Amino acid sequence: MADVDVIVQNPATGLFGFRLELGRDRAGARMQARRGGFVTEQAALAEYRRLSRQRDAQRPRLRLSDNVRTLCEDWLTARAQELQPNTVYNYGRLLNLIYPYIGRVRASRLSARMTEHAYQQLETAGYSRTTLRTLHLVLAKAFAEQTGRTLGAHKPRETDDLRPVWTLAEARTFLDHTAGDRLYPLWRLLLTTGLRRGELCGLQWRDLEPDLAALTVRRQRIVEDPTSHVREKPPKSHNGTRTLLLDPTTLTALTTIRPTTKTAVVSGHMFLSRRGQPLRPDNLSNRFNQLARAAGVRPIGPHQIRHLLASNLLDLGYGIPEVAERLGHDPATLMRYYTRINAQRRQQAAHDLAQLITPTGTLMN
Repeated sequence: MADVDVIVQNPATGLFGFRLELGRDRAGARMQARRGGFVTEQAALAEYRRLSRQRDAQRPRLRLSDNVRTLCEDWLTARAQELQPNTVYNYGRLLNLIYPYIGRVRASRLSARMTEHAYQQLETAGYSRTTLRTLHLVLAKAFAEQTGRTLGAHKPRETDDLRPVWTLAEARTFLDHTAGDRLYPLWRLLLTTGLRRGELCGLQWRDLEPDLAALTVRRQRIVEDPTSHVREKPPKSHNGTRTLLLDPTTLTALTTIRPTTKTAVVSGHMFLSRRGQPLRPDNLSNRFNQLARAAGVRPIGPHQIRHLLASNLLDLGYGIPEVAERLGHDPATLMRYYTRINAQRRQQAAHDLAQLITPTGTLMN
């Protein structure tokens, strides 16, 4: 039926109207849109087509004839308005990894076995299972929303390797080595607060309150697209906006480099490049790893300092909410990603449990 055939004219008034089927609601009841009172047939037809497009946009399109690459790229384009630019960039980067293997496969022919084989090839090429698990989540979501079907492939298993985390001795070695570095206050701040690299680069002098020994995290700098454009945005989540108390040594290191004029403190970013520009997060990571190698410790990147602090603060007896607040995380996320159990704690747990269940007088030293 052509669109014009659904437009009817009221013989009494001479006005035009239509009835549009909208499908059924969750209870199975039939839904319709009725519109009338249009002076011209063209006006009624324009409204009918607008409502039709709105209805169709809410229904999954079974795009099984498209190949995987076209399907995923169209999905990412459609989601661009609701996602952060850096998220769009990262999703696109992940999906690009799998296009050489299944990108040309028609969606209707894509099997779970083909997808899992692609994951295996990517792991052989050197990509971590953590990366592959994230890729799977993005690919499965895109496939489901574009086709109305599930991907069916099993998620790549978690890595067997322990997450690399510095020991306290390595942290002290790094801090001693960087004592004469131009960015020493930044490195000390990193090792005492666990700030993300983007948060460190986004700090401004107005965020520091020396009288209260407090530092407020209000923003982060991120690299968001293939052109390496850097943008400032709010912290990663609502937990990321937080105020941290600083120890006297760290506070002194910061106030020593705080620029001043005769009248007031100069505003602007706290840490700058040699050219006087705000630091880039990627450059900060590169510099961190260079200094780590020079200090003779593992170049594992600044983000792993968060794992070091989380584990040691919990070992010292601080509660999960306290540690999560300092790191700017949700407590559940902290427990899932940022903790590790050391050998000493395991041994202590075994000893304590033995004491609890062993009858008095039979304990052995």
